[in-house]
Amino acid sequence: MRTTGTVGDVLELMADSPLLAVPGKVRDGERRRTATDLDERQQRQADFSNNLRNIPYREVISVTQFIDELTPFSTQHGVKGDEFENVIVVIDDSAWTMYSIGKMLAGTDKPERSERSRNLFYVCCSRARRGLAVVFISDLPDGAETTARDWFASGAVHP
Repeated sequence: MRTTGTVGDVLELMADSPLLAVPGKVRDGERRRTATDLDERQQRQADFSNNLRNIPYREVISVTQFIDELTPFSTQHGVKGDEFENVIVVIDDSAWTMYSIGKMLAGTDKPERSERSRNLFYVCCSRARRGLAVVFISDLPDGAETTARDWFASGAVHP
């Protein structure tokens, strides 16, 4: 069930099992998801519970392995002080508000956020012993590519 079922399948198995107890908050969410006459907040919670049930349970296993540091993946904050033979840094500036690597490279960010971004980018890039790839999945602001070409002059920069 854990590898082929959904979160909902596992919850139903737990509910039917005398050995497994469904946690109280989960039980409350399960009751709410089929209720009627919910206010807006309760309806959002019910929609969340219904959507959660459709997620393959193997994704829960994968997230748990990531959190328990049982995968080769980590966050920028999680690698400080570590070294790896090869590193891929994936940057999505559209998802962050505390950092903007693209604006930092372009020189167009506020000084305090630019400093935080520069420090975080340094931590990410300095973890590689041999190979480093930096991938931006959000658009780079004007001027950022020029800085990247200057900083990574010995490597290839692909727009």
